[in-house]
Formats: sequence, structure tokens, C-alpha cells
Amino acid sequence: MKVKKKSQKSLNSSKNRKLVIAKKKKKNLSKLTTEEFFKQNFETDSDICEDSEEDKNIDNRNNEQMDSDNSEDNLDPAEHKKSLIKLKDTDPEFYQYLKDNDKNLLDFKVSDDEDDKDDNSSINNNRHVPNENLVVASDDSDFQPEETEGGSKKKITKQLLKTWQQKIQTDKSIITIKCAVEAFHAALDSIAIPDKNTMKHKVEGSAKNTIEYEVARGVKNITEYKVEGSAIFNGVMQLCIMYLPDAFKRFLKLDEESHEAHKSTRFVKIRYILKLYLSDLIKLLQSVASSSILTILLKHLRQVLLYTCSFSRLTKPLLRTLIKFWSSAEETVQVTAFLNILHVATNKKSVLEKLLKTMYVKYVQNSKFVSPNTLPGINFMKHSLVEIYLLDHDVSYNHAFLYIRQLAINLRNAITLKKQENFQAVYNWQYINSLRFWTELIIKSKEKSMLRSLLYPLVQVIVGTIKVIPTPQYYPLRFHCIEMLIIISNKTRTFIPILPFLLEILDSYDFNKKHKAVTMKPIPLICILRMSKSQLVENGFKDSIIETVYRFILENAANDSYKIYFPDLYIPCIIQLKAFLKKCHVAAYCKKIKQLLNMIEENRKYIEAERIKSMINLNNIAEITNWENRMKTDGTEISKFYTSWIEIHKSQMLKLLTKNEEVLNVPVNTPKKQKLDERNAEDSEEESEFELRLKGTEIETETKKSLNKKKRKKNKKQKIANYIEDEDLPREDTDIVQDINSDDWG
Repeated sequence: MKVKKKSQKSLNSSKNRKLVIAKKKKKNLSKLTTEEFFKQNFETDSDICEDSEEDKNIDNRNNEQMDSDNSEDNLDPAEHKKSLIKLKDTDPEFYQYLKDNDKNLLDFKVSDDEDDKDDNSSINNNRHVPNENLVVASDDSDFQPEETEGGSKKKITKQLLKTWQQKIQTDKSIITIKCAVEAFHAALDSIAIPDKNTMKHKVEGSAKNTIEYEVARGVKNITEYKVEGSAIFNGVMQLCIMYLPDAFKRFLKLDEESHEAHKSTRFVKIRYILKLYLSDLIKLLQSVASSSILTILLKHLRQVLLYTCSFSRLTKPLLRTLIKFWSSAEETVQVTAFLNILHVATNKKSVLEKLLKTMYVKYVQNSKFVSPNTLPGINFMKHSLVEIYLLDHDVSYNHAFLYIRQLAINLRNAITLKKQENFQAVYNWQYINSLRFWTELIIKSKEKSMLRSLLYPLVQVIVGTIKVIPTPQYYPLRFHCIEMLIIISNKTRTFIPILPFLLEILDSYDFNKKHKAVTMKPIPLICILRMSKSQLVENGFKDSIIETVYRFILENAANDSYKIYFPDLYIPCIIQLKAFLKKCHVAAYCKKIKQLLNMIEENRKYIEAERIKSMINLNNIAEITNWENRMKTDGTEISKFYTSWIEIHKSQMLKLLTKNEEVLNVPVNTPKKQKLDERNAEDSEEESEFELRLKGTEIETETKKSLNKKKRKKNKKQKIANYIEDEDLPREDTDIVQDINSDDWG
């Protein structure tokens, strides 16, 4: 301390000496020459005096500071220690409190205290002292502005919402709209606040223009309102969903048929509010899981969707969210999401090419497994995707050409390489559903469209798929391909030789072969591509084959029944059907094929008679077309029969699929011979068909070499089948789960 005091005094004395020297150097102006005058230091006496006075003030302040330091030095630590010791006598309770809680205060050491004081004083003298007007920030000051900001936010009440609801219906200004949008943003902020630091690192660089950045940047900064409670939250949502679309149109002065909001003169004023609201709406859609709420939000999105065309950066996240709902949500959400996608694709053709590719990939991914539960969703995706592809035939042609070519490459590899992985690349549901999609697209395209040029390669791929593995195990896959060929032939009026693929089954498969297992109903092939080994030995497999062959030949004959070439085309079919009747000994199968043969022969005779009457010139194509149209308008017997038969067949297949799903839900530990309390009577026609099928599969036609031993075995099998029917198997209209105790599911 003494060294520092001396240094301070020496500093003051040096300043005073400089001032004295400066005064002495001052010369008389009368004795100066011109050159010496201009070299003179032009400081006046007053300036020197002012500087000296300022220096004096500085010296005085320094002296006062040194005096204060001296006063602090005059404090005796020993006296302070004595006062603490006297405290023991004057206030023993307080002394005991200090002793228990702060012993260091009582163990006061004089030497340590002096050293500390010297150190502290040296630090205080050497550090930079800021201006007195500056306020030193504390740790708490960083938190205080957020408190004042949050406290300044206005709390939304029901009365305020009611006031906004009344104003927004008539107000043509932007004030109420802005309040509603800010309240919507505050409502989202109240349920899910994004992490700003995470979003900041996430959106660095080129990603700062994404919707996530727009939402994260606005949290706690844009809105002046605060939403508390579920009632207020629901009120804000209801206000925006019900009244904002009309308010936007009223402010922008848009017509109901207008689709270009950015052309309005007022769009600049509302641009940022629209972008914020659409961003929040997309964010809300991504966070909601309830199907009912999603449906409401998607319907509301449909009303404000015309504004998204003005913000290109919102289109990508919006379509990504909508495609997710279209491909994986429930039925109602799927339909509503598709309507929004269709609106965007119609009004913004620039996104169409990327949209086609993304939606097709999603369709293929979701068609990997086909069951009665997933089949309706796959069909909806197929038909809706066709609608998107038909928006622009030129763009769709490029995609269709590439993907059909890829299917053809996979088929070529399967035929030439003949490896297991190549067969699996073709014989799967994704491949078949892709063929179904392109079939649906081509038959719905216009006749002069570029897509129609892909008809021939698509048919060749389907025919090649049938021929890869033509074994009975893959008869279901063959039937799926034949169905596509029949649809193409009927819709595009193109001749495709389909009958050989059906008649080949009747010629190659042995229907007289005895089965090793008994099933009560035919196996539904609509959700099957490949039969298992156990299914191949069942009687239901043979029943399904006959039913399917009968249906496809009947459908194909009904489609060609008015053609002028029908008698000539179906002569080979008549010959092979007669050969099958001679070879087959199963009564039920013979009855079906014989019925089909009779209808084809009757229609052949009818067309031949009409051709003879008309005396048509075969070189005149227009005359042939007019004759066929007249025959189609009048109708043929086989076409009328098919129309009534197919309706009954579809209802029976639907009932069969529903029943199979119920059987799959039965628990494994259910007793095999559990008797059900309630049984409804079956329809008389179904009962007769069932008995006829059972009899045909179990009792063969008697031959001359039949023995009594075989008859006894047949009778025994008949009894077993009847026992199974009466005791173990539920009827068609029976509720299988109704008698199961809930404890069994534990």
C-alpha cells in the first residue's frame, strides 16, 4: 500500500512539473521573429489554466480515493475481533447461532485479513472502472425480458372469441383475420413448442427456407396472444376452420371459381399471414392421429388450397403429408387426402412429374401383401392413381414406358436365367398389381392417346407371365393374368387369344384324381397367387378351378357373343369342352361344363342364322360394325345369362371372403367340438349346390369293374363328411365368437 501511495504522489508531481515547464517556455511575442512565431505552440493561458484546473480536480479525486483507502487501512482487525468476542456476553443466543452456522466468522485472523485486504485493494486499483451511467448486467437480467414478454401476451377468452366471430363474418379489413391467425399460431404453441436450438441447427444453410424454419422462427415472437385450456383451443380451431376461408376470399375479393389468389391487388398485404397460417395448418396435420379430426382438417385444407399455389416452398411438404395419408390412412382420410392431391396436381402442373413417380412407388410398396382387409385399399389407390396419371398423357407416357419396360426386363431374366430369385421377382403381388395398374390406365386412356401405343407390350408381358411356370401350383396367378387380358380385350375392342390358356387347364389337369382332404367351400383365389401343397390335395382346389374356368369362358363368350366371327372362333372351344366331358367322371363338374357348352352352341347357331339373313359383305368394315352394334343392342341369350349370373357370383364371393376373415379371428384354444347355441338356416339354393358338390367329389360314376369294397369305403367317407358338417363346422350365418368367454382371451 505504501509503494502504491508513493507512486501516485510521484505521478501528480510529474504532471505539475510539466505545467510549470510549459509556462516557462512561453516567450514574449514582441521579441519573436516571423519564422519563430509560426513555429510557436498556439495554446493560450486560459487553456493551460483550464488544463491545470482539470488536473487539479483529478488530483483531488485521487487524493480523496487515497484518503478513503487510508480510512479503510485505519480499521483495526484486532478491535473487530474483540467486538465479536464481546458478543458472547451481550447476546449469547446470537453468538451461539454464529458458532453453529458460521465458525469462520468467529475464527477471525488478523494476518490473513490484512493480506486479503491488500490483494483486493490492488485488484480494485488496477482494473478498468466503467462509466457510472452504465448498468452491469446480472445473470437474472437475461431471463427477465422473457418474463415481461410472456406476461405482456393477451390471454384469449371466450368473450374475445365471440367478438372475433362476429367481426370476421362482416369485416372486410385484415385486422380480424390477423388476430385469428395469430390465435391459431398461439394455440399450436400451447400444445407443442418446438426446440429453437434444435431447429436453428437443423435449418442452417439452404434449409432456412423450409416450412419448419418458418414455424420455428415465429414461435413466441409473432403472436401477441396466449391460449390456455382445451375449451379455448377448440374455440380457436372452430373459428379458423369455419370462418377464415370466406374471410380470405372477402378480403382478396375473389370469386368462387377463382384459382389464382396471387393476382389480387391485395395479396401483398395478406401474403405473410397466409403463409404463416398454411404453415401452421400443415404442421397441425402432421401431428394429428385421429381419423375424424384429420378428415375435418383435410376438408378445411381443401377450402384454402388455392392459396398454396402462391407459395412454392409449401407445396413439397404439403404433398408429402397428403401422400402419406393417401397411402396409409383410413378410408375416409384416404379419399379426402386424394381430393386435395388432385386439386394441387390440376392447378400446378409443374409438380406432376415428381408426384406421379412418388405415388406409383407408394402404390407398389403398399401392394406387397393382399388380403380381404387390404384389397379395398389397394383398389382405391389403383383407381385414384389412374386419375392422376390421366391428367397429362404425355408425362404419363414417359413413366409408363419406363416401368413397363422394367417389368419386361424382370420377365426376361426369369425366362432366360431360370433362377429362384428371378422367378420371385415376377411371381409376387407387387408385380401382378403393377400389371393391374397399367392395365387400368391403358383401358381408360383415349383411343388416340400415346398411352394406347403401350397396349401391345403390356399384353406381351402378361402372356409371358402366364408361361413362366405353367404348373397347377400357379393356376391362381394364371387366372389373375387372364382376367387382365379379358378386361383389355373387352374395353379396347382388341382381339386377344384368351381361350387357349383356359382350355389348356381342362386338358392337362386330372380332375378324376382323388383328393386327400375335404373342404366345404371352394378356395377363394382372389387373394392367392400360389397354392400350397396341402391345398393342392383338397377338393376345394378342384372346385375353384372349375368355377374360375367356367366364369372366364362364360365372360369371354358373352363379350364376343355379338361378334360376326363368333361361330368360327368358338369351334375349337366346343370341341375341347366335349372332350373334357368324355374324360371327366365327376358329376358336378360335368354339369357345369355341359351347361356352358350348350349356351355356346346356341349362340353359335343364332349368329350363323343372323349372318345368313343379312348377307353381309365382309370387305365392308362399316357394314360389319353396324351389324355387330345392332346385335349388341338387341342382346344375346348368353350375355343376358352372364349379367344375372355374375351378380350372384360376386355376392357369394363377398360372403365367402367375409366368413374366412371371421374364421381367422377364432382363438387357437377354442374347443374343436364346441356346439353353438344359435344357428340360422342356410339358403335352399346354396344347400342344394353344396350337396351336389359333395356328392360329385365323393361318389364317382359307377363303372362295370366297380367292387363292393369301394362302395363301402365311399359310404364310410360320406358318413364322416356328414358328421363333420353336423357337429364341428359352423353354418354360414353363425357368429363364431358369440359364445366365447372373455376370460379365454387372457
